Amino acid sequence: MQAELLVLRLVHILGGILWVGSGMYSFFFLIPAISQAGPAGGQVMANLQKRRLFTVLPIIAVLTILSGIRLMMIVSGGSLGTYVGTTVGRTYAISGVLAIAAFILSVVISRPGAVRLAKLSQSAVSDKNSRDLIQSEIKALQTRVAMSGQIAVGLLVLSAAGMAIARYL
Repeated sequence: MQAELLVLRLVHILGGILWVGSGMYSFFFLIPAISQAGPAGGQVMANLQKRRLFTVLPIIAVLTILSGIRLMMIVSGGSLGTYVGTTVGRTYAISGVLAIAAFILSVVISRPGAVRLAKLSQSAVSDKNSRDLIQSEIKALQTRVAMSGQIAVGLLVLSAAGMAIARYL
């Protein structure tokens, strides 16, 4: 039991650090820089996609969520309702729900938009005839991805903050 708890905590904490950190870096620094780079930004997105960033990060998020759920099961001692009735348990539960909401938002809106942006940016470079039409679609997608990403990152920051302080409440 102790070994399982240690492994779960490591997976959960390190996964959370990577998930929140990469989200903050991406949506506050990387995405704005790519947006300002114009067609060259598409090449960066394509290279990130080749390196499977858009596959690896959701896997890390799922492992973080699953390890958190298992930790809640262990810590609650099988009485989740009673545990969530405590301030500590409620804070962990709310923080978990915020992280799950961020994940859903990312998987449903941000990730597909980013993948589409990478493809459109590549076609904007190769298809000079419809470049203006492609660029207008790129701008609309960038706005949607940026907004959904910022909301997801905000939810993740709130989630991480709640988990950081929960045990002291």
